[in-house]
Amino acid sequence: MRLAREQTHLARERTILAHIRTGISMFTFGTVIVGFCSDKDFATELGTIAIVVGMLFFLGGWISYARSNRRIRTVLAEIEESLECD
Repeated sequence: MRLAREQTHLARERTILAHIRTGISMFTFGTVIVGFCSDKDFATELGTIAIVVGMLFFLGGWISYARSNRRIRTVLAEIEESLECD
């Protein structure tokens, strides 16, 4: 049972980190497009969209990571409290 929980926790962490990596990649891709193709309207719009999407992925991953860590700390504190009372 404990191993299954640990595997689930690690899988969730990998997913969150993948969202953060995707966000950074999209942001970088959009910045490169805007930087190299600033004279073309379509490229500028595409780069701007990539930057915004990258920021959303990054922020979404970061918020999910913070919530997950807060939940884990709360559960661990509750477990420690129950062990101290026994």
